[in-house]
Amino acid sequence: MRHGLAREELAARTLGRQFPRIGARDESAVTDLLARLGPIQTQVPRAVFLTASSRLPGIAHATLVEAFERGAVVKGTTLRGTVHTTTARQHAWSAAVSGVRLDASLRTALRLDRVDAAAVRAETERLASGGWIDRDSLVDRVAAWLSDHESEGSGLVVDSHGRNVVWGVPTLVRRPADRRWHTRTDTLHRRAREVYADAVDGADDAPEAARAALVRVHLGSYGPATRRDVAWWLGDTLGAVDRAITALGDEVVVLADGKDPVIDLADAPADERDDVGLRLLPEFDGLMLGYAPATRDRFVDAAHLPRIFNRVNGACWPVVLDGGRITAVWRPVGSGRSVAVDVRTLPGERTPDEGSVVAGAAAVGTVLGVEIADVRVGPLSD
Repeated sequence: MRHGLAREELAARTLGRQFPRIGARDESAVTDLLARLGPIQTQVPRAVFLTASSRLPGIAHATLVEAFERGAVVKGTTLRGTVHTTTARQHAWSAAVSGVRLDASLRTALRLDRVDAAAVRAETERLASGGWIDRDSLVDRVAAWLSDHESEGSGLVVDSHGRNVVWGVPTLVRRPADRRWHTRTDTLHRRAREVYADAVDGADDAPEAARAALVRVHLGSYGPATRRDVAWWLGDTLGAVDRAITALGDEVVVLADGKDPVIDLADAPADERDDVGLRLLPEFDGLMLGYAPATRDRFVDAAHLPRIFNRVNGACWPVVLDGGRITAVWRPVGSGRSVAVDVRTLPGERTPDEGSVVAGAAAVGTVLGVEIADVRVGPLSD
């Protein structure tokens, strides 16, 4: 028991939200799914494709690509200063919440003295307006502007970290130079409002309102949860999250008291699911990364987390959900139009059924637009 709620009960409530019953497999299904799940961590480009295939088996590669190309789904550096893919509406909320903390990174990285971070951000947005701009060109132009407006010891310091925070301004969105969204590095940037102006009215983009909206999204996707889970996911302070919870009023209820109470939406989705079958999940999947480090054992044995997520270099395995638990890691092997799927069972866990792996691999092949040449299943060696 934890916080008065059994882990199995928490997991069953969350699975119904993470794997909603969406019948369609068109672009509307993609935007519906992402609106429910919230921003998806995607520094690995294929992650959002695998998120979609694991929740919407059979969704086609072209469907995801067109959602990106039309701006219905966008990528940007927002929550926790990390790349996330989401709907246009939730990107605007995320940018509003992340802005203050990422402005602090701008001040530090660029050693600002005469101008403030808001001015740098505004100039970056201006330079990224009117069309997509190459990352290096954008940073070079910002550096040139800084050389005219900052002291020599400040504005001209644009090292690798400084470059990252310049093109990582949260009010920008990013894309690859071609349509290979699932494999390419995002080298082009643009002011977000030009990409999705028609989809967002801006009425609730003040940080306080945006934060409350995202708290609601988190609980609707990962709940029941704790305020620390919400704060970690947002990359925000506990105080700010507490104010957002207070602002939501009767929309949030306490399910279990304790040192860190478990909270949920009063109108939380009622669909509980103990098992959704075998699913091949992406790197950094929300079943782990939707929670603060101390509470990431809802779907996985805590002893396995160091094998899945390397804190030193930030690398994370794609994982296998089987029987409502994360029991294995996996990876696509090979490149080009034909790949194999290699599954490795975590120590002490049940070996997944090969037929179920084949079905999961087929969904991966469809969403990545590749042929699955082989499926391998074996133990993970240390």
